[in-house]
Amino acid sequence: MNLTLPHFIALLPLLITGATAILVMLASLLGLVLALLSLIPALEVAPLEITTLMRVDRLGLFYSALVLIATLACVTLAHAYLGRKPGEGGFPGNREELYLLMLLSASGAIVLVTSQHLASLFIGLELLSVPVYGLVGYAFFHRQSLEAALKYLVLSAAGSAFLLFGMALLYAEAGSLEFIGIGLSMGTFGSAPLVEVGIAMLLVGLGFKLSLVPFHLWTPDVYQGAPAPVAAFLATT
Repeated sequence: MNLTLPHFIALLPLLITGATAILVMLASLLGLVLALLSLIPALEVAPLEITTLMRVDRLGLFYSALVLIATLACVTLAHAYLGRKPGEGGFPGNREELYLLMLLSASGAIVLVTSQHLASLFIGLELLSVPVYGLVGYAFFHRQSLEAALKYLVLSAAGSAFLLFGMALLYAEAGSLEFIGIGLSMGTFGSAPLVEVGIAMLLVGLGFKLSLVPFHLWTPDVYQGAPAPVAAFLATT
């Protein structure tokens, strides 16, 4: 598939957020604001399919806007949390990496909400989740923060394993990783055992990631140990 100018316009929120991660030390807030503004031209070319992996439509752009607004609020909270320079009573560790990790996680969230393929869903979900390991343990000088990061890492990895195995079972039955292909296969062949087990494992994996009952027992410990802006980021983005 040849990518043309409309494809890049549709991907502007993701491209700008990713570029902002590189320039995070200079313009994190500005980049997020520009990404929000870029949703306006992106709406004009949506809906648009970006290869078989992603589809930028109005629903995806709506959720991209929510992700960007939440991230913008959390970055602002992070600035207040880090406070003054370390020698002046502020955060004693490195400061810039927190913004970088938040922006990378927001990029994964935008990939996730525009995915139309199990591969892009998994990539987006992991790009959303992996930086959060570092964010939760960012206050490394506190035992609770490191404990929370370890718990989140182990349980999130277990959720990813369930998610991948469920995808494999769906692919074995449907012969496709695209959402449309899986839907058509389920409509044609009905409810097969592999499909039922695959969907169940997908729900278990997503339940861990989203802290849905009954897979939510990790949430209190992680929220308690994470820095305040990170807990806000987990609860929103």
